[in-house]
Amino acid sequence: MLASIAAILAIIMSIFVVLASVMRYLVGSPFAFTEELVGLLFTAMIFAGIPVATLRRSHIAVTIVPDLLGPAARRFIDRTAYAILAVFCLWFGMLTWDYLQITLALDARSAGSRLVLWPWTAVLPLSCFLSGLAALLRIIVPESGHEDRTHLGAE
Repeated sequence: MLASIAAILAIIMSIFVVLASVMRYLVGSPFAFTEELVGLLFTAMIFAGIPVATLRRSHIAVTIVPDLLGPAARRFIDRTAYAILAVFCLWFGMLTWDYLQITLALDARSAGSRLVLWPWTAVLPLSCFLSGLAALLRIIVPESGHEDRTHLGAE
């Protein structure tokens, strides 16, 4: 579901980029809100995709050292990396939760077009929670029943 949300956000973002370009070059001035909205959509798209990439192991991985090791050592490195990610998600999630609380308390809005910011900042702690949960699941259940393609190099 999150992958679909990220894809929809990417499509909407692309539509606004095209719309802004058409307005800029054909009409002479883009809509005032498009640049801010595209930035917010991009951030939401990335943060919606992080938990999916973590759970599916479809993220970028540097595998130079693990490729030289045996399966047990690779599993240890993977579990260690996911433990570090889980700790980072907890820390960053707490920071973004505080940021969301401030955004709500101040009724924060974007500078130019005055877009309400709390829905966009709510994505951040939610993503951190889901990414941390995905990392913990990858520690507990490192194999997902299909061939692990993380350590296959460039193929």
